[in-house]
Amino acid sequence: MAATALAATSLLALPPAWAQVVDQPARTWGVGPADPTSASVGTPRVLAILPVGDRIVVGGTFDSVIDPAGNQYPAKNLAVFSASTGAADLSFAGSTNNTVTSLASDGQGTVFVGGTFGTVNGATRKGLAAVDVVTGALRPWAPSNVAPGQVDALAYRDGAVYAGGNFAAITDGSSSSKPFLAKVAAATGSVDTTWVPAPNDRVRALAVANDGTGRLFIGGDFASVSAKASTNKIAAVASTGAGAVDTTFRAGATNSRSYAPVFDLTSDATRVYAAVAGSGGACAALSATTGATLWSDHSNGNLQSVRLAGGLLYCAGHFSGTGSFLGQTRYKVAAVDPATGALNAFAPNVNSSQGPWALAADATHVYMGGDFSSISGVPQPHFAMFTDTAAQTPPLPPSSPTAAGSDGRVHLTWAPPSSDGGSMLLKYRVFRSTTPGGENLTKTPLATLSKTTFSFDDTTVTNGTTYYYVVLATNALGAGPASTEVSATPRGSVVVTPPGAPTGLAATTPPGLVHLTWNAPVNTGGAPVTSYRVYRGLAPGQEDLGTPIGTSTTTSFDDAAVTSGTSYSYVVTAVNSAGQGPASSEVTATAGSGPAVPPGQPQLTGSLGPGPSAVLQWTIPSDGGSPITKYVVIKDSVRLVTLSATQGGPTSYTDTTLARGTSSVYQVKAVNAVGSGPLSAKVTVTAP
Repeated sequence: MAATALAATSLLALPPAWAQVVDQPARTWGVGPADPTSASVGTPRVLAILPVGDRIVVGGTFDSVIDPAGNQYPAKNLAVFSASTGAADLSFAGSTNNTVTSLASDGQGTVFVGGTFGTVNGATRKGLAAVDVVTGALRPWAPSNVAPGQVDALAYRDGAVYAGGNFAAITDGSSSSKPFLAKVAAATGSVDTTWVPAPNDRVRALAVANDGTGRLFIGGDFASVSAKASTNKIAAVASTGAGAVDTTFRAGATNSRSYAPVFDLTSDATRVYAAVAGSGGACAALSATTGATLWSDHSNGNLQSVRLAGGLLYCAGHFSGTGSFLGQTRYKVAAVDPATGALNAFAPNVNSSQGPWALAADATHVYMGGDFSSISGVPQPHFAMFTDTAAQTPPLPPSSPTAAGSDGRVHLTWAPPSSDGGSMLLKYRVFRSTTPGGENLTKTPLATLSKTTFSFDDTTVTNGTTYYYVVLATNALGAGPASTEVSATPRGSVVVTPPGAPTGLAATTPPGLVHLTWNAPVNTGGAPVTSYRVYRGLAPGQEDLGTPIGTSTTTSFDDAAVTSGTSYSYVVTAVNSAGQGPASSEVTATAGSGPAVPPGQPQLTGSLGPGPSAVLQWTIPSDGGSPITKYVVIKDSVRLVTLSATQGGPTSYTDTTLARGTSSVYQVKAVNAVGSGPLSAKVTVTAP
């Protein structure tokens, strides 16, 4: 994918009490694919971030949002997160059918969206659209076309939307803009054909000047704007009238002595800052008045974004390693003094080859988006919040608590909080009471558990007594609020009976097999269902319930011992500790009469290996009537590796990137020509 310029909006006023963000991001929600093997998404990527109050609008190429427990929820290329909770707003309904590259806001509840898409919320919008920041509902605003090419950058000022990109024109049905740069009325979507600055090549970045002049800084690949001198790669134009070039602003070199392509811009009252490419790349500052180069910090990879926050300039891009930025070691992001370019100690370790593509800032956070899956050891897929130390808080409550009673025991489970408050989680504390709301949080907790533990068995209980529980998370700032209260009553006199019949038995017939699926019985008999037994007959009612043809621990089964064209009848029973329950309703199917389907579910196991490493092994699932072509291994909800499968293999993989003192969650799935099979059950491997 070509380097893409990012949204440029006016810098928010930051309070003088701002301290500095720490190297470690808050543990919050992120984004990813709905299916980590999906060819339609490729590598998930955040390309644009726009803070609007507590709502953080994120755009890019992704299919889902991911909570800290690894659960995924649909979100197509647009999402909204809360700055205060770290959680995605799952009610936000904005979506696009292709990549979002840029965002801007009118400050009145509308977000303008630019990119390569052709539809938004299912309606035709070609490269430009507007949505409600709260609901995601599509606004009527609809310039008719961006063609050919895409919108790389957006800015808003005084009722107008400014768009830059590699497009030939933006049209409104009757009028068209010049190439590469356009001004569109925010109310009507009409193109302002009187505003005619004319860069001679792609515009990748826009920033409204913060000095009260009303100028618009533009950056990109161009060598000149409106054929004016000294407008190479960066220029200043009037945002009103004809868009006249400010000839007193004569842009200096941005990467050493070269005029390198500009990927992002931001400004304050005296300077304009640029993220540039060139020989390696650079983060540079120019005088907002004259354009003279004030400083240029060289790196060994392209700079993609720059943002001001709390008295520092944050510079992010593709540089990495020893001597990578100003001769010092930095991994994809650095912070410098805006006045001098002097390097700050801020040095997170971003884990991917491409790293960040977007930065944004508000009064309490620096936000980063890109290709990464973790930063400084914190799992954070593709979107991260760095919290100002003055704004860090204790964690939010653990989510999704449950309690279940059995003989002499209550089993508790929970999931991580939606945000750790900007400081790494340390412990979980469990409190108990025998009355609702009676947990005394000032007393010694019932249990204190590690940050990687999400369950607890309370064995100090009396059968027949109802117990109430809450769980708290802690970080360096203290304990956060209690979770939702849950309760359970342990009982020792539970009479277990065989389970009820499975429901919803169905069959499909890919070549060479009959694929059966069903639902668990409504009544488990008071004990967990441990397995299912599958019975087959050559005619309805002829199943021999004394001799199963196979068993399954899941709610599916592939019968491969069939003859194509032969009709078979099936029933399924459930089994628990008390025995086998009644048979399901019957289903009849003719083997081999249908198309191939995706593969079945592998059974995954994992163990700790030397190094440390995670040693993963899995079974070969049914191929669905089409040969398995690859296995995809998932680590912490992000694709780790894709393994080619020939003649059934491989069935193992060793992950040598497992870090000491951490736990990682793994899954695997098989893929054939039809598509991806289901993910295996999750396996956690912990390295001491």
